[in-house]
Amino acid sequence: MFVCTFEGNRKYQNVQQAFQELQSKFDIVKFSDETNVVPWFPRDRNDLQYIGQDLMRVEEDNCKDSLQFTDTEYRKRRDYIAQVSKSHILGQPIPILEYTEQENQTWRTIYNKLSSYHKDLCTDRYNYNKRQLERELGIQNQIPQLRDLDAYLRQKTNFKIKAAHGILSQREFLNALAHRVFFSTQYIRHHKTVEYTPEPDIVHEVVGHIPMFADPVVADISQEIGLLSIGANDEQLRRLGNIYWFTLEFGACKENGKMKAYGAGIIGCIGECEHFLSQNSRFKYLDPFKDCDREYPIQKVQPVYCYTNSFEECLERLVKFGEQMKKPMKTWYDFNTETIECDRRIIATDKYQ
Repeated sequence: MFVCTFEGNRKYQNVQQAFQELQSKFDIVKFSDETNVVPWFPRDRNDLQYIGQDLMRVEEDNCKDSLQFTDTEYRKRRDYIAQVSKSHILGQPIPILEYTEQENQTWRTIYNKLSSYHKDLCTDRYNYNKRQLERELGIQNQIPQLRDLDAYLRQKTNFKIKAAHGILSQREFLNALAHRVFFSTQYIRHHKTVEYTPEPDIVHEVVGHIPMFADPVVADISQEIGLLSIGANDEQLRRLGNIYWFTLEFGACKENGKMKAYGAGIIGCIGECEHFLSQNSRFKYLDPFKDCDREYPIQKVQPVYCYTNSFEECLERLVKFGEQMKKPMKTWYDFNTETIECDRRIIATDKYQ
């Protein structure tokens, strides 16, 4: 696809002649002089700094008594780490955190427990990337620094990490993926509740997501969902959020006739690992056109996991789903300028309206 811009009136004879010549050489040639209004989205790195200023809250009733919200000492430490993360500016080195021995021990306890499932549970690509991270960054020994993980991913797939101080809205999180940017928390769950956390923590981010961001195809799947979220209306965004849930959070892939997990919500959760490997787990073939409207529980193990026969197949199905989305413009990511480009004039609503 090529987008040509010019100044002048489309009714001029020379403009009409040029248009006709282009039509004779290409399959689809059209004028696009309409101005469309869409929800605000980050067009470049500077715009990404506005993401995450207004965070979502964990409001599920069964989380109100969690030690992560009631333990004042833990909350003080968590809030400190969140403020350090909030100060991070994308493109600058991520602040180094000095984790306590208790925090590192909590990490090792969870990491070792999860690792006991991963050989049988996870795809070969996940296990390979996890071994690489262990070899190069020693993530099995202590909580890794996001600065090191950011440098690692940039080298592997040009994915970048932005330190986050809480849960982003669905629109902001997916919009950032369009730029190949992953917002990651840095705090760890309470040491007395190692098997569960009511909000994403660094275990979920690093053990669940980051090894798969090092895979080129999964990185492209993530960015594809992000690009589809650009300019999407609220209903389209809801459907994309569901697809993200059934792929990158709780997706499965068939390998050598066996179901293997690659979704971060499975890989980074002890209870979900056990359920996935149990005889009670159920699977269905991913159909984005139907699964975009499928409901799912948030605070319970998943009743069904969606799978494809390969990551490449998953990407193909997402692209086909995106082709039928009726958005006011087509968008793509320019890797040279690191910007989101559109095929027509767009007016984005005010970020803070």
